[in-house]
Amino acid sequence: MTYPSFSIVVPTFRRPGALRDTLAALLALDYERNRYEVIVVDDGADETTAEIVCELQGRHVEIALHTQHHRGAASARNRGARLAKGDLLLFVDDDILVEPDHLLRHRMSRDRHGDALVNGAWEFAPDVLHALRATPFGRFRIGLERQFQNEAIGTPLSDGCVEQALLGSWDLALRRELFWDLGGFDEQFPVAGAEDQDFSLRARAAGYLLLLDTRIRCQHNDDRLNLRSYCRREERSAQTMPLLARKYPDEFGEVAYVRENRPISRGDPPRLVIKKLLKWALANGPTLDALHRVADLLETAHLPERLLRRVYRPLLGLHLFRGFRRTWA
Repeated sequence: MTYPSFSIVVPTFRRPGALRDTLAALLALDYERNRYEVIVVDDGADETTAEIVCELQGRHVEIALHTQHHRGAASARNRGARLAKGDLLLFVDDDILVEPDHLLRHRMSRDRHGDALVNGAWEFAPDVLHALRATPFGRFRIGLERQFQNEAIGTPLSDGCVEQALLGSWDLALRRELFWDLGGFDEQFPVAGAEDQDFSLRARAAGYLLLLDTRIRCQHNDDRLNLRSYCRREERSAQTMPLLARKYPDEFGEVAYVRENRPISRGDPPRLVIKKLLKWALANGPTLDALHRVADLLETAHLPERLLRRVYRPLLGLHLFRGFRRTWA
């Protein structure tokens, strides 16, 4: 039996350490070596990234590097897809670690469910989880990610798969021709964030099944282990939400996230107006930096974690506000 061929597209931006681990796992997959290729698209044109790819070449799996200058994750994925030769595309983030049977499990999902879009399920890599459990913020973040995953869970099927309303791009497999039939990722999204939600909505509208296969296990080798680095990432991702809200006003135009971060409007209740004014006052750079220093001091003083959480959440909210307002206009 001839297995379908895979083109694995890995977008990256100046994260050489995480990328090295991701590529090492991909080159060790238990799959016919001539039935998959790895395409790295470097959105930062970083010399260290090129050195890593050069170092890993020649291991009986085709690995190619293509560079572009900061055009965003959507553009990087599309460029990789244009260069792909495989029957199936698999998009893998540059901080995701996969198991040796990863492609086999994706193929099995397709054997069972046909022409679906499939996500693997992720959990923190053991070293990352150990580091997060060691700090108050880390424990807060573990709980936050668990909450997000529980809120996103869809309709369980009988075989370990879950039908989802939306899929992420951390480990997304689909037929190459279908990817282009759906138009690829929308390159208007400036950074990584809501572009995978937009793609999911188009796929669902076209009648395709969106699946999370819980038997496909990924590890998130995340290096954002403290409050500041996590907030910076979330602020950057928040820049994509205004575009999503405008493209899909019926679905996202009035969700709480959008309603609470867009500019004051005539219909806002007084309490929301006050909240927006307070965010506007506190979200400027110097004030926000001072609030982070206060959070650092409270951690050093061993404030009870239930109280620290009341500091973490509004700080994160201010960063989301900053990112959202940056592109709302």
